[in-house]
Amino acid sequence: MNENEQALLNALRGLAADGPRQAPQHVEEFLVAEVRRRSRLRHARVWWGVSAVAAVAAGMAVLLWMRPAPPKTVPVVARISVPELSRPVAPQFVPAVQKSQAIRSVRARPAKAAVSFYALPSASALPPAENAMVVRVQLPMSSLRLMGLLVSEESSAERIQADVLVGQDGLARGVRFVQ
Repeated sequence: MNENEQALLNALRGLAADGPRQAPQHVEEFLVAEVRRRSRLRHARVWWGVSAVAAVAAGMAVLLWMRPAPPKTVPVVARISVPELSRPVAPQFVPAVQKSQAIRSVRARPAKAAVSFYALPSASALPPAENAMVVRVQLPMSSLRLMGLLVSEESSAERIQADVLVGQDGLARGVRFVQ
């Protein structure tokens, strides 16, 4: 051991011989106050962290629980508008035709009513059409069953004219019956 170490050892032995010493009262009060302050800060940090985690978990639970219901599909019903007559039509009497006059028969044409398109069942899943085209086709009457319409067995083989609404992607969106 060198000289410095020997002096330090003698000084430490002298302190130990004096007995245990107490810190002054003001130092003890300061240390106790500082320990309590740090303990309160640590507890506050823990509670803030726990409450933040609980708030995030509650928010996620509410978002999952309050998920919006899927939209209900509503069947599209055709809208038919028949023009109203402002006054009743009185029958007109035509004088009897003499045999010398040629009789020609004129075929009466029924008035067409404005009918909107029936939406096809698969059209609700398709994106909205930006451009559409109307294509006239002949369909068997039995295909009306696919749209939920009642068709008798006798008329299921007959054909009907229909307008098909086709989107820009080439997929049919709706149908309108012409005949």
